[in-house]
Amino acid sequence: MLHHHTYRVLALRTLIHVRDWEGASPPILFLHSITANSLLALTLGELISPHRRLIAPDLRGRGKSDAPAGDYGPTLHVREMIALMDALRVEKFVIAGHSFGAMLSVLIAAQYPDRVTGLILFDGGAPPDSLATMALNAYYNSLQYRYPSVEAYLDRFQQSPLYQPWTESLEQLVRSNLYREPDGSYIRSVGRYVLDAERTPENMAVWASLPDLYPHIACPVLILRAGMGVIGAADPALPDEAIALMRAQMPQAQVVTIPEAAHTSLMTIPSPLRDQSLLRFLGINRP
Repeated sequence: MLHHHTYRVLALRTLIHVRDWEGASPPILFLHSITANSLLALTLGELISPHRRLIAPDLRGRGKSDAPAGDYGPTLHVREMIALMDALRVEKFVIAGHSFGAMLSVLIAAQYPDRVTGLILFDGGAPPDSLATMALNAYYNSLQYRYPSVEAYLDRFQQSPLYQPWTESLEQLVRSNLYREPDGSYIRSVGRYVLDAERTPENMAVWASLPDLYPHIACPVLILRAGMGVIGAADPALPDEAIALMRAQMPQAQVVTIPEAAHTSLMTIPSPLRDQSLLRFLGINRP
């Protein structure tokens, strides 16, 4: 069963909205990608609940959580997530994340090894190379924030290789990032000021240092990689060089490539290989 909660993380005075699926402990804390929200966890929640509990927060600036002006970035997100787990009275947990959330998951697993019992990386966890960084900056800098209709907004995503194959759960996620304005137009819910604050030089330097943290991760690791890449198979979020380094520094890591999945649709498409890999890693026996 899925529950919705809102918690005030007292240490940081932030309201954090959480989708919480019932299940056994230790729970999985799932962190979404940079412009998504906790709806990205729907397919995962349907797969593992009620066998395991799944906690999926909206990161600050996304979904139904607070979106204050001011600080963002990995250090603040990590502090907030640990404070959230303290508020939930959860001591031990598996940390999982997609893309941006996967990079945050590496930080948490390395910095809190006594609390993290497993690490699941969905097409992320390595710093983007220089070409990928240029492409991502160009993408975020050119984002359109206002749309004349829901259909115009959906069309932008339905035509993007990043979101193929298109599914009902993916459409639900995309629709959730849109607000109707009083004049009848629609605006993206994740503000440009949030993305700009996430991509300061100081925050980008934290991401560049991720490989230094791999040797500090002692728990089991599962890496699920999208075979169709970000904008095509020749543009993977986790290129072979990154995977080789992750394997060398985290010899306990298992790597599974989902050939038919693109970067975002990895979380939403029907995939027996992805599901079986996750269930096996979590020790869940389903009929």
